[in-house]
Amino acid sequence: MEPRGNSDAGRARKHRTGLVVPLAALAMLLAGLILLAWPAPREDVGWFAYTPLPARPVLPQGLVFMGAGAWAGVALTGAGLLVLAFWTGYRAGRQARERPGGDRGGDSR
Repeated sequence: MEPRGNSDAGRARKHRTGLVVPLAALAMLLAGLILLAWPAPREDVGWFAYTPLPARPVLPQGLVFMGAGAWAGVALTGAGLLVLAFWTGYRAGRQARERPGGDRGGDSR
């Protein structure tokens, strides 16, 4: 009796899925690095020399060291690196499990 289904089709689907995850992670990583490298818009604080002394301290409004694009870049880069690390560990574990006679981590006495 022959088994139902085509084992080659299942293997091809696993192979496709195995390629989609790292490619998506690399795309996230690349997008994050592009957002980090993108120049931030400069804030204009205006001319402040020779102004009369105010009664209270003057704090510049809207001065941002990292804009929303930079924070998105940090988040995308971190998520891409995490997905790549997870995928690499998963693949290494699968290959070690599938290896015949491989080291299972136990003592072989």
